[in-house]
Amino acid sequence: MKWKKNMEPLSFDSLDWIYLEDYEGNIQLASEPYFKATELAPGTWAVLSDGDYTYVIEGEDEAICIDSGCGAGNIRAFCQTLTDKPIYRIFNTHSHWDHTCNNYLFDCVYMSPRSYPGCFFKFGFYDGIDFPEDYPIVFIDGGDTVNLKGRPLEVYNEENHAIGSLQFLDKQSRILFIGDEVHGNFLDCEAPVEHVKKVLEKFESLRPYYDRIAAGCGVFDAIYIDKYLEIVNYILSGHEYEGEEDFPPFADVISSVDEYNGKVCNHRRCPHPAELKMMWEQNLVGKALIEKYGGRAAIGMGRRFGPNGPWDRRMVKDGYIVNYYLNKIWGKLGD
Repeated sequence: MKWKKNMEPLSFDSLDWIYLEDYEGNIQLASEPYFKATELAPGTWAVLSDGDYTYVIEGEDEAICIDSGCGAGNIRAFCQTLTDKPIYRIFNTHSHWDHTCNNYLFDCVYMSPRSYPGCFFKFGFYDGIDFPEDYPIVFIDGGDTVNLKGRPLEVYNEENHAIGSLQFLDKQSRILFIGDEVHGNFLDCEAPVEHVKKVLEKFESLRPYYDRIAAGCGVFDAIYIDKYLEIVNYILSGHEYEGEEDFPPFADVISSVDEYNGKVCNHRRCPHPAELKMMWEQNLVGKALIEKYGGRAAIGMGRRFGPNGPWDRRMVKDGYIVNYYLNKIWGKLGD
């Protein structure tokens, strides 16, 4: 399908076999649009659709979005109801589909040039939907500034979760929009731990300018940066073997029921684990893990199949969790 300005949202009818439950227990089909906004600060909102959050930031003469989620309906049109400033542009923190799926609804998409090769790689559930791949793109990188009038956003490029990851610092709201590089309930060292230490040190150096991190999975106190860095430093000071070796994979949010009206029911924030679970059950390691942990599949299980991890250790200190792979204490990004 060719991109055109002001496109109508594509049909998600092929997802009518999945129900999704929100945080309040409301359940509806994944093929039906759903949006819920939470105001974080003046002119700043978090919007839940399906998958990771979209963030809306309002300047003097326009507003912009960060990440587009992967839900049905028109995320841009909904975000426009939050502000009287026009929304034309969207900025991607990284290339994963739950952040780039609905890019085509915007007039222009901003991303790292290193994100471009992966931004059209769809989750398998969406294979029957013909998404445009020729929408206008502007490449930005660390050191740039988003020219949102009256509210400039500093752009950083710190990569752990994904090659090309960008972060956006809003000194006005004192929020660091961090994508999936850091979560508020766990940190995955998807790169060697020494590299992750450098990433965290960069975020720590910016701590005088932000109090909260707006991650893909939600908004959290910036103290998580301090705690994760403390744990990573502890691991690297000769304690790499102290982490729990056989840990239960952290389960993202899950629905209160597995089925609804005879169909699969998942949580809206983690909408598509069913296909992943089916893949894991075809793998002996994955099947064993699912059986061991009560039939529940977690995102991390799929990443523990082979000797290259990324994780086979979990370090927990004061309730803060860091997952890491023992053989990747030293190495290089992309191993």
